[in-house]
Amino acid sequence: MDRALSVAALLDPAHQVVPFHGREPELDALTAWRDSPAPQASLLVHAPAGAGKTRLLQRFAEQWDDDAHGRLLVVDDADRRTWQEVFEQLQDTLRHGPERTRVLLAGRITGWWWSSTRQRIADFDHEVTDLALPPTVADRAESFTLACQHFAKQLNVTAPDEPPPNIADETTLDLHMAALTAVHGDPCDVNRTQLVRQLLRRDDGPRTGRVAEDYLAVATPESPDPDLLARAALRWPVLRPRLDRLIADDPAIVRDMARDSLRITAEIGSQATAEHLARQIFRDERFATDAIPSILTRRLVEHAQDTLERAEMYGMLSARTMVCGLRHESVEASLQEVECYRELVRQDRENRPLLADALGDLGLRLINARRRDEVLRVSEEAIQLWREIAEDDRETLPQLASALEQISYRYQALNQDEAAMTALSRATLLYQDLAKSHPALFRADYARVAAAMARRFHAEGEKQHAADSMQLAIANWRVLAQEDPRFEPELARNLAMAGVMLIDLRRAEAASETLQEAVDLFRRLAIVNPETFRGELADVLTRHSQALRDLGDPDARLVAEEAVMLWRETGDRKGLGAALLNVAQVANDLRAAEEAVAVHRELAGRDLVWNQVDLVLALAVLTEQLLRADRHEPALAHADECLDLCRRLPSQLLDFFGAKLAPGLHPVVRALSESDHHVRALQVSEFALGVWRVLLPRTGPGAYLAAVQQHACKLRAAQREEEARNTAHTAIVLWHLVGRDLDHEAGYADALTIYSMLCVETRHEVEKALQLAHRAVRIAREVGDEVKLEFALDTVAAAESSLSWS
Repeated sequence: MDRALSVAALLDPAHQVVPFHGREPELDALTAWRDSPAPQASLLVHAPAGAGKTRLLQRFAEQWDDDAHGRLLVVDDADRRTWQEVFEQLQDTLRHGPERTRVLLAGRITGWWWSSTRQRIADFDHEVTDLALPPTVADRAESFTLACQHFAKQLNVTAPDEPPPNIADETTLDLHMAALTAVHGDPCDVNRTQLVRQLLRRDDGPRTGRVAEDYLAVATPESPDPDLLARAALRWPVLRPRLDRLIADDPAIVRDMARDSLRITAEIGSQATAEHLARQIFRDERFATDAIPSILTRRLVEHAQDTLERAEMYGMLSARTMVCGLRHESVEASLQEVECYRELVRQDRENRPLLADALGDLGLRLINARRRDEVLRVSEEAIQLWREIAEDDRETLPQLASALEQISYRYQALNQDEAAMTALSRATLLYQDLAKSHPALFRADYARVAAAMARRFHAEGEKQHAADSMQLAIANWRVLAQEDPRFEPELARNLAMAGVMLIDLRRAEAASETLQEAVDLFRRLAIVNPETFRGELADVLTRHSQALRDLGDPDARLVAEEAVMLWRETGDRKGLGAALLNVAQVANDLRAAEEAVAVHRELAGRDLVWNQVDLVLALAVLTEQLLRADRHEPALAHADECLDLCRRLPSQLLDFFGAKLAPGLHPVVRALSESDHHVRALQVSEFALGVWRVLLPRTGPGAYLAAVQQHACKLRAAQREEEARNTAHTAIVLWHLVGRDLDHEAGYADALTIYSMLCVETRHEVEKALQLAHRAVRIAREVGDEVKLEFALDTVAAAESSLSWS
């Protein structure tokens, strides 16, 4: 080197003046983590400043082989980063590169920032652990001697020969500071403060890292850097009063401090400092999803004056911890809130509504923390409490109705469809009675829950009940809109919802009429307030174009293109991408599909979690359109990219977006199969089938059974007849486990027909196949499904022909 390094540079791990040594147990632990069977895993190495985290990570990364071990992502100083910064690096693992991934993080502290980060990383299907690094190496004497030798070599002096000193709460850096002190010829068997002072006298270079923090502890600058002061105060308690004074003298300084410094200050600052921080941070949206507001709220709860204030503070703590990913901590805070309100109820029964509300919030927190076994007990206690309150005071019936509505959604989230429907029906009846008595107050609530009933009926396949409930909801919204134009947007939204439902029910003409009315309403609203309603107008135009397509109306393309134009005007790229995909599907427009993929790539580049599924669907549509244009090579390339992205989707995204993703893949499966690209068709079909399997508890068996039957048809098209027949037989067995009246199920008729046809084609139990096909004919006639009836009759004819030849 051209010039002698400063003290700070000599001790800087980046220069590696003292070579890496020791840490064999920790390296063994990291190697075992690297080689664990989990495809994705994350680990936090945590230790006080100066323990050697950075050097350990560097050594481990040097030994990494991408081909053998997959991808390694190193996040040093992770506790100084926001979740968004960590999240952006994690997103790269879902875009490209090897699927086997290891994320190695390092930080000084754990606590709530790590709990929040850990729970969020786990949402990426990572196995998340942590490793506490001992502050110093096992063989202190060897480390001290090695440091003396290399510092002496660097300074061109003779290395001292003496044992290492005893330093309280020693870290590796402390030991090396003592070695450098000894090399300089100063006594090293002194306390940490004296060590730092001796080195400070010999150093005129820039001070960085932990050495700068230690210098701050023994010097008294008039205007210390607040971030440096907070980090130093974590190790030097003598600095904490100075940190408190700095915040008290200028509370606004908080707004410019680093996240890790604020977390430290929130934890170790005085109560007055915590209150200063709270006043600055609670109002700042930048910290909305950070753990800092939760840490401060926890501090404030400890000084609540009475039970009511403590209950309210625990309620705020529960809400804040949930927002920042502290799901389990959110439940604990909510439990504390409930206990406070129980105490208040024991003091005065008039506090029962407060307890019921708190129990309702606890139910939400339990769902969010996936503690589903406890949700129903808590929610049912809340309902029972509201019933008791309503018996004593009829004025609280609206709260009982609202509680029943909310518990119905929780039953639904827990896949208890019958209980969900019962609770929602009771809520609807209560709101109906309230609307009759007080229409001005409760008609809107009645209209809302009637629409919710329609959605529940629709999800359960009760088509007529769904249509009736939706009409009831719309009738009430019409009355409300006539009495008060402010309700016109809700009328328009419910008309749009009804139109979508009618499309799903294959009542294209009724859907088109309903959606046209919604379009007319939104056009009028958009003229008055374009910023608010132009996007909703574009969305309902998209839905209307789909209904027109089903009717074979040539205006479908024009309507779809108008939606694209409106989204361009709004500047909403997500809406534009969806509208372009719709044009591609409605008008078989390849250019629209290509632009849609470009838009969704851009969006996925910004935020993969919210946009990757849309990119997958856009690639599927583009693949389909390219196959239609006989451009098979690029179509297959896009199909492969689509499959690669599908396989990278975390289970959380499959659970959240699966009901949108799986049906969106069916058209490309059909297009690939019809183009004789059977391998890829089956790969996409198997993935879609897996998604439906994941969704089975939430969506019911109908969609999954239909997917199994479609997969059997794709196996047949690929000439894998026996496998196709076995799959079709599985579908029939599953239908018998559903517990429905199968003589009135069109899907069961389809399953019988598919299996019978495959039996005929493989000459397997053809007589039995003929009996099953006859039953399929009877069911199809009973339910009035002409398409399935024709398929079943053809299968009967094929079976009879096969038997006549045998």
